[in-house]
Amino acid sequence: MRYIHCIVFFLFLACFTAHSQTTTSIHGLVIDSLTKEALFYGHVVLLNSADSSLVIGEVVDENGKFELKGVKAGDYLLRASAVGYLNYFLPLQCKNSVRHLHLDTIRMQSAIASLGGVEIVDKKPVYVYDGEKMIYNVSEDAGIQTGTLSDALQNAPGIEVDIEGNVSLRGLTSVEIWINDKPSKLTAENLKTYIQQLPANTLERIEVITNPSAKYAAEGTGGIINIVTSSKILKNSFISFGFFASTRPLYSPWLSFMWANEKLSMNIYLNGNYTTWASIGNGYQLMFNDQKDTSSYQRYENQNKNNSYSGYMYVNLSYTFDTMNTLSFWGNCYGGFSEGKSQSSYYRKEYFPIENIFEYTTDNNNTYQYTGAYGNLYYQHKFNNKGHYIKFSLGGNLSDNASRIDYLRDYKTQHLFDKNKITKGDNFDYNVNAQVDYAIPYGKKGEISLGISENFSQTTSLSYEDTLLPGTATYLLDSLRFKDILSFANSLESYVSVRQSFGNFTLNVGCRFQYKFIDYQVLNSPSNNVNIHYPGLFPSLHLSYRTKSMHNFRLSYTRRIAYPSASQLSTFVDYDEESYSFGNPLLEPTYTHSVDGGWSKYFNKIGNIGLSGYFKYSKNEINSLSDVIYSDFYGRIVSFSMPVNAGSGYRAGGEFNFNYRLKSFMSLRFYANVYQSHAETIFDYEPTSLRNDTLIVTESFTYSFRLNYWAKIFKIIEINASANYRSPTKSLFVENKATYSIDCGLRADFFKRKLSVFVNVRDIFNWNKYEYNRESPYYKAFSTTKYDSRFISAGFTLRFGKIEMESRAREGQLPE
Repeated sequence: MRYIHCIVFFLFLACFTAHSQTTTSIHGLVIDSLTKEALFYGHVVLLNSADSSLVIGEVVDENGKFELKGVKAGDYLLRASAVGYLNYFLPLQCKNSVRHLHLDTIRMQSAIASLGGVEIVDKKPVYVYDGEKMIYNVSEDAGIQTGTLSDALQNAPGIEVDIEGNVSLRGLTSVEIWINDKPSKLTAENLKTYIQQLPANTLERIEVITNPSAKYAAEGTGGIINIVTSSKILKNSFISFGFFASTRPLYSPWLSFMWANEKLSMNIYLNGNYTTWASIGNGYQLMFNDQKDTSSYQRYENQNKNNSYSGYMYVNLSYTFDTMNTLSFWGNCYGGFSEGKSQSSYYRKEYFPIENIFEYTTDNNNTYQYTGAYGNLYYQHKFNNKGHYIKFSLGGNLSDNASRIDYLRDYKTQHLFDKNKITKGDNFDYNVNAQVDYAIPYGKKGEISLGISENFSQTTSLSYEDTLLPGTATYLLDSLRFKDILSFANSLESYVSVRQSFGNFTLNVGCRFQYKFIDYQVLNSPSNNVNIHYPGLFPSLHLSYRTKSMHNFRLSYTRRIAYPSASQLSTFVDYDEESYSFGNPLLEPTYTHSVDGGWSKYFNKIGNIGLSGYFKYSKNEINSLSDVIYSDFYGRIVSFSMPVNAGSGYRAGGEFNFNYRLKSFMSLRFYANVYQSHAETIFDYEPTSLRNDTLIVTESFTYSFRLNYWAKIFKIIEINASANYRSPTKSLFVENKATYSIDCGLRADFFKRKLSVFVNVRDIFNWNKYEYNRESPYYKAFSTTKYDSRFISAGFTLRFGKIEMESRAREGQLPE
């Protein structure tokens, strides 16, 4: 009887314990807030409300349903996510007394309404097609984390970055660069610095929009590249720092701090950089007179070395008043200083008007310093959770640059032509922009979006040259090389867009109005002023269709514009030592009609594949023409350059993108782009009078490909390698030679990722160089420049805090 009592007691204790440890199953349904269709490809995860650590997660089934099993009592935060939709957050409390918790239907809001609306979390594919956007999830690409933004851009389909930092998309350089859903408005040089120095592991994703709809600025015929450095963060704090170095040499320390609670979040990122680079080059040029007799021949060699120092700070603040109202600010400030030295030797033989030989050397010592800042204040109010909202944005940027070049020219025999001069330049510009966006759903499957924006910019620029008088210590101002600029630009834009879904088929129709005004004043030469305005309407049509088996089809049409810059329109002559350039007041904007279509398929286990085709027809495409002419100023035939409208032409091509995940610890990616371009040009300008009325046809067949390999071994070591090739490209009278390289690297994590180290080798075979041929009936030239493109880099990262929050700690936050 005593044993029976003991058995009963232990059975009662076991039942009580089992009852006290009862777990909860959470059930729910995820649908599109507009179409009410099930989102069968979404993810639902449960996070610990105290530190946002992952508790459990599940994939939504084909009917949009999910079940989270075995959840213990406690406070949680449920997060639902899907490609192309804003994240959905829901606080939950699980109790022992509740075995099954049935949630209200989760209605996911489409992110198509805004450029930065998509927020993809958890494990996601490296490449995702979402409507008109191709998204490259940099944060999910393990092989690129130790690189820079320039490296990440190279991995995004269609994008090329040359060794000087110039960006092109599908071979077009007229691409718009956006940062966190806003046009960067950075000067060309500052943008290059940003691209070459920003670490890749501060990026969330890169969005490539090859055929932007009316919601986005119609300016630029090359599409939009949106660089997103932001991510939604929860309650937590985190700090990390690291150091990066290379054999160039380059040294770059950085520090990151993040703090957040349920209402307020803050991110700070600091980076310092010292780098040096060197290059050698050579080339030649031949000039011919009007009778096509040789006028002159010149060859040269040069050596260049540059040292630069820079600093960068990123700050992000965001405050959530409630579920309907969010206010945020993000800003960036930067500064730097560089010094360089260039030595060149020249041999020139003149045949006309008097035969002579000139040999001389030049020495250039230059300095360049710059500071700048840009930022954006953003407020969003949601009228409900069904896509009805209004957004206000106010932003701006400013930059201040100063340069100095000490130039010395020394002739071997004709010392009468020796020269010693100092060239200085100062440039200050600022930009202010404001935008309002409004969206309201109609019916069950439709949405109307409206927006208006204004952008104002002002630039002051002063450049001058002082020449040393022979035999004295006095420098005299060169009045012909003095330029004092005051420039204003203002644009007013508005758009309307209507989106309607019919089952899995979506139609998006829009139209954008743009009015741009340019007032360019050459204060010391008013006859070269420019005052012009450009109004225009730009329609767009986008169609997409998605199947339940994850086939995605898209087709679109847009009309876009590329404006000539003010300096391209001004007739002010810029005299160099051996050539000169001037603007063209007859330039017309480039108008482009673009058709883009594609198919993509995502496979849950092995990766994704995508095919696309495109056709662009452009009228009045702007190109730079280099030609020769007899100049009274130089007393001989010299080369000159001017912008011209290169007639009409088309570009037709296709892309193939394949991401194959061999195993969970190994992947292979391949991208290829092939296109045919055709342009027809007839000159009608006074400086090219002998070439006028002659049809010039420029044709080019161009292809490029990239292959990336990534693997993880021994659970802590990552291996990555990449190879890329781009065939020669042609434009008006110019051919750029092929470029190619192979890179590889290793990375390892230790102590539960509290410490990471890496080593990379770039351009293993030292192939990278820049070469071009320029050949017209009266001017031929060749140039090659070899950079120190092969180098070894290494670095480490130390982390303190919640390790899974690191990527968010090093990024800003963009409001939903």
